[in-house]
Amino acid sequence: MKIAEIEGDLFDAPDGAALIHACNCLGSWGGGIAKSFKNKYPAAFKTYNAHCKRFLKTRQPYTIVHSTTGKPRTINVPLGTALIIPPQKEDYACFPTPATISDDSHNSHDDQDGMEKKKKHWIICLFTSRAYGRYVSKPDIILENSVHAIRDMRQQLERLCDAENGDEWTGQLYSCRFNSGLFGVEWEDSKRVLERELQGMEGVEEVVVVRPEGEE
Repeated sequence: MKIAEIEGDLFDAPDGAALIHACNCLGSWGGGIAKSFKNKYPAAFKTYNAHCKRFLKTRQPYTIVHSTTGKPRTINVPLGTALIIPPQKEDYACFPTPATISDDSHNSHDDQDGMEKKKKHWIICLFTSRAYGRYVSKPDIILENSVHAIRDMRQQLERLCDAENGDEWTGQLYSCRFNSGLFGVEWEDSKRVLERELQGMEGVEEVVVVRPEGEE
């Protein structure tokens, strides 16, 4: 599996791409890049938030086996899993451009009706920390949770690739440097997990990791 790193804006990913980021299990996208996800994809946020609330209300414990020690550990869903949210109409529906509102003129990014088209993006939530802020999980726990969340993501995406109607997913995966912001995990550690767990994955040739301009 190739991991290609570029500078730019993650949200400029091609139409139909899936965007990966790490999440807490409490239903909050209140800081870091998650806040940008919430602002750009409010309908996807509602889906994520409802998913978290469901399992906060009715706990579903399950056992995972540590990827290196082999020791079992009991955790609660959704920790260590992935939520894949298809493009939500509310998030990509056309909306009037400022030029249309002011003088009915058009530009190259608008359609013939003066409506700006948003891209359809899939949103992939990797549940790698139970909470956030002062209660964020420790880095080694986050990394191990990432192993299982990425494995779950891979299984779901491979099923999606096998489906006759892939719901317009293009097979393109884009990601931020997940876990490296407010979760405080070194990106190189998460990158190694991502590369290892997606090795040999069907239907995906590379993951494009987008870092903000100026970030080393």
